[in-house]
This record gives sequence, C-alpha cells and structure tokens, in this order.
Amino acid sequence: MYHDDRGAVDASIPMLFGSLTLLLTILVIFEATTFWHARNVFDEAAAEGARVAAAFDGSCDEGVEATTRLVRRTAGSWADDIRVSCTDGTTVSITVSGRTPGVLGQAAGLTTSVTESAPKEQ
Repeated sequence: MYHDDRGAVDASIPMLFGSLTLLLTILVIFEATTFWHARNVFDEAAAEGARVAAAFDGSCDEGVEATTRLVRRTAGSWADDIRVSCTDGTTVSITVSGRTPGVLGQAAGLTTSVTESAPKEQ
C-alpha cells in the first residue's frame, strides 16, 4: 500500500505564508484604526480652535492655542509632531496636520491634515 506523506515541511510552508499574511492584515487594520482616531482628534481640535478664533473677541493666536492644547490633552505623547495654522478673515480656518502614531513605532505612522472653518462674528 502506497501512502503519500507530504511531511511536516510541506505543510509548514503554506502555514508560514498564511501566518505572515494574517499578521500583515492585522497590522494594516491597526494602522487604519490609529489613522482614523488621529484624524478624529485633529478634526475635533480644529473645530474647537475655529470656534474660539471666530468668536467676537477671539483671535487666530487664541484659536491656535486652543487647538494645540486640545490635541496635546487628547493625543498625549504622539502629538509632538503637530502643526497648527490659522487663516483670518470673514471666515476663520484652522488647519491641523501631523503624523499619526504608527503601530510599529512613530516612523511607521501616516501624515494627515484637517481643516475646519467658522464665520467670524461681527
């Protein structure tokens, strides 16, 4: 009777590639989640900064300060690399940009930018 034994090596090669594919898929999902979370933090901070800067007695400096404070409070240690800019006029715009926290370390993060606007109170 002939028995076709593939052996342990033949079975472990597809398992290795399957495991690597699964691990890579999980890392991509985690990276997308951290990107989405960072965008939400930046968006919320930009909206708050635009609201502060667009107030009757508000200024761009106060809006930038409020935005930076909210990002640092919410994001914690990975908010070291953010940039906040403000455009003043009849409509105030606050732009927050920075790197998202990477799953495998700060170098693996993505760059994102969010802009929020509000009409200036007269």
